[in-house]
Amino acid sequence: METGTIRKYRWFWPWQDEQEEAWLESMAEAGWRLSSVGLFGVYDFYANEPERVIYRLDYMPSNNKKEFGEYQQMFMDAGWIYVGEMTNWRYWCKVVEPGESGGSDEIFTDRESKVRKYRRVLLYLGVVFVVLLMLGNSLFFNPAGAGARYAEFGVFIRIIQLIYLVLYALYIYIFVRLGLRILALKRQ
Repeated sequence: METGTIRKYRWFWPWQDEQEEAWLESMAEAGWRLSSVGLFGVYDFYANEPERVIYRLDYMPSNNKKEFGEYQQMFMDAGWIYVGEMTNWRYWCKVVEPGESGGSDEIFTDRESKVRKYRRVLLYLGVVFVVLLMLGNSLFFNPAGAGARYAEFGVFIRIIQLIYLVLYALYIYIFVRLGLRILALKRQ
């Protein structure tokens, strides 16, 4: 058995949560158990005996400590261990005991619950997108806005406009992919 800790950097899109869960499970089978997650795809693991661990992700924004405590308790009562969070994605795991299949260990028991998870992601990203649109409004649509006020920063303004356009396109792509994921779940 290896000892110590390792840090992995890996990016997943919101609709790829099942692939992320599978990757975390394969790390546990290789003897690396997830200890924490951080921003921008940073995963910390500690060495452990190779074991079958099921990971599940839920998207649950909550700033209310009481609400989050109730949410956490509900999962813990069902045998899940809270690992951590990354931008409102909650990471849960459950060790599969020898002789158990582990195939029925889901945090969502029906399609509609999974659909609600992706809708929460869409709602949160939609709010962020509206804020992004409002912040970028004067860069594109206000003739007396940023372009006129900061004419001496013309190249800099063009770079910011380009960054905003890329962000807009990225958000639209994410919305479409999440929408397709929701449609696929509804058709199952």
